[in-house]
Amino acid sequence: MDVINELKNLDFNTIGSASLPVKLIVFAFVLVVIIGIGIYLDIKPLKEELKRAEATEPKLKREIEQKQRLAANLEAYQQQLAEIEVRFGELLRQLPNRREAENLIVDIAQTSLANGLRNRQIQPGTEVRHEFYAEMPYTLRLEGPYHALAKFVSDTASLPRIVTLHNPEITLGPGEDAMQRAEQLQMTIVTKTYRYLEEGEEPQ
Repeated sequence: MDVINELKNLDFNTIGSASLPVKLIVFAFVLVVIIGIGIYLDIKPLKEELKRAEATEPKLKREIEQKQRLAANLEAYQQQLAEIEVRFGELLRQLPNRREAENLIVDIAQTSLANGLRNRQIQPGTEVRHEFYAEMPYTLRLEGPYHALAKFVSDTASLPRIVTLHNPEITLGPGEDAMQRAEQLQMTIVTKTYRYLEEGEEPQ
């Protein structure tokens, strides 16, 4: 019986009695199958990794393009940063220390007097500390004609230090005469001055 016929009639239960060529062919076939399975099992994870890499490729391309644009504009960004640092330094110099901030309320009071107003009340509030500065609120109650109150607001805004005005409330002055009450308006307003935090002070 030739090899081809023997292979056709091969019974794996009696493969031990097969001829040597048939045994070699069967062995080679089994070996090829084993190698094929091994290669498949090795390649499958690589294929999955390739798919993941292909899926992330568009994102990586966008990141590269974005970084290229940033790199192209790096000099402009550095110039903007330098300008911001200069501006920040200018603003920081406008913030007084504690003693200067406490004296600033005196300047505000003198501004009100210079505008012909009467200081009925100057009440300090609770200081609020932020990351690098603190705000010091004062509640002022002033009395005077409308044009003097308006001039006070304008002059206070023009002080060399940073001062902000909040929650103004204007009411008619005391008395029975309507004209006199209108000439003696009362304004309650919160004035906030700012100072930088000194060494050892922590934000709240």
